[in-house]
Amino acid sequence: MGLRIGIAGVFHETNTYAPRHTALDAFIVLRGGEIITYSQDTKTYLGGLVDACVSNGFEAVPLLYAEATPSGTIEQSAYLTLRDELASMVAEANLDGLLLALHGAGVAEGADNIEEDLCGLLRERCGPSFPIIATLDLHGNLNPPLGRLCSALFPVRYNPHTDQHERGVEAVRCMASILVDGVQWETAIVSLPMLIPPVPTSLPVFKELEAICDPIEDRDDVACARIMHGFPYADVPHCGSSVCVVARAGAGAAALAKRVAEALWQRRTRIKVDCLPPAEAVAEAMRDGQPMVVINEFSDNTGAGSPGDGTHLLRALIESDAAACFSHMFDPETVRQAAAAGVGATIEVRMGARFGPLHGEPIVASAEVLGINSGLYNVKSPMGTGEIIDLGLLATLRIAKVVIIVSSGRRQTLDDGPFIKAGIDISQFPIVALKSSQHFRAYFTGRASRIVTADAPGLSPVTVSHLPRPRLARKTWPIHEDAAAT
Repeated sequence: MGLRIGIAGVFHETNTYAPRHTALDAFIVLRGGEIITYSQDTKTYLGGLVDACVSNGFEAVPLLYAEATPSGTIEQSAYLTLRDELASMVAEANLDGLLLALHGAGVAEGADNIEEDLCGLLRERCGPSFPIIATLDLHGNLNPPLGRLCSALFPVRYNPHTDQHERGVEAVRCMASILVDGVQWETAIVSLPMLIPPVPTSLPVFKELEAICDPIEDRDDVACARIMHGFPYADVPHCGSSVCVVARAGAGAAALAKRVAEALWQRRTRIKVDCLPPAEAVAEAMRDGQPMVVINEFSDNTGAGSPGDGTHLLRALIESDAAACFSHMFDPETVRQAAAAGVGATIEVRMGARFGPLHGEPIVASAEVLGINSGLYNVKSPMGTGEIIDLGLLATLRIAKVVIIVSSGRRQTLDDGPFIKAGIDISQFPIVALKSSQHFRAYFTGRASRIVTADAPGLSPVTVSHLPRPRLARKTWPIHEDAAAT
């Protein structure tokens, strides 16, 4: 029997500005063998952890994994229930090491960073020498204590996160070096007072930074040297970008992390998103008649904790008389109304903007019901390939020249899966509109003739300095132009 390696995690990206807290029933909670089944043949963190345990001859011991769509602050009782059950399972499992799939931007009532809180409890229960290694989303808000609590950390390198599986494999390889070869690693985190919106790592500035990180990672005594963009949609004391370096003990992890952090800080003003207000974005998409122009609604991205029911872009499409398809409006009440009326019916809708006026006014219109379908599908995008997404019941409606998917579940649009389930052929529309900041690019880049970004009022805006931050503990760029890196 091989070494017993636990696999677990609590994964949540918390938008503290979201109006509703996240309850326990918002989480998918997997226990034991359910984790193996869920992650099989997927290009996800869990998939990489499980696959690499097998290939390294370890006995994978699946414990508990909980994940919820990004949303508001986690209710204290929900977080403590998950944390304490996971910790108890770890204590009872007779493990040789523990692998965690974490996000890095989880916030619960009473815990500004659930990753630090969880790993602190696990470290206390398991002892100072027990190997604990975690994968991370690059949108985590990391601070130095997490590096001291974990044996190693492996953030994804890319946005969109097409390398989740690889980071899981990397984490297991590091675990093997500890348990089999006796290597000791140090994890250094440098936290920077800078807030940036979600941006693709294909930007030239990040290519430059990658060229700095890669040679460091190529060293035999370094396992990881990566930049964390941070998650700017959280009002917590230490919110922002960071650098994480994992190096052999004595190899200078802290100095290496500081070198990369200085390079990131020097380039902060070059990290930008090109965007337009919704009406201008629609006009730009219609400008030259190119086929399948994608408009992404950045500021109402459920993948960043926004409600997904904002009406700004949809209204602009309808008022522009644009021929378009749209994925998707989160509005279970309208789905129920459409399902009750049936396919072929015309219904009077009052759709969207149910989470407050920031996201616009409801769309009040006559809508033809084109279809009622299941929103369960497998991701085909290079990001999260094979993952199962359930958007619940879908209603396909037509208002003017816009065909709209209305969902009873919340997830951002990663590929054409929701359109296919709703009976829509995106190739037949000059404009494909969707709610996502960046992750859609993994699938639509190269398929769309152009991508136009629309930014409207919302809970995941491009201009992150517009959000109030009464809890911020330090001067932070770009809110404070005189902010210092240290």
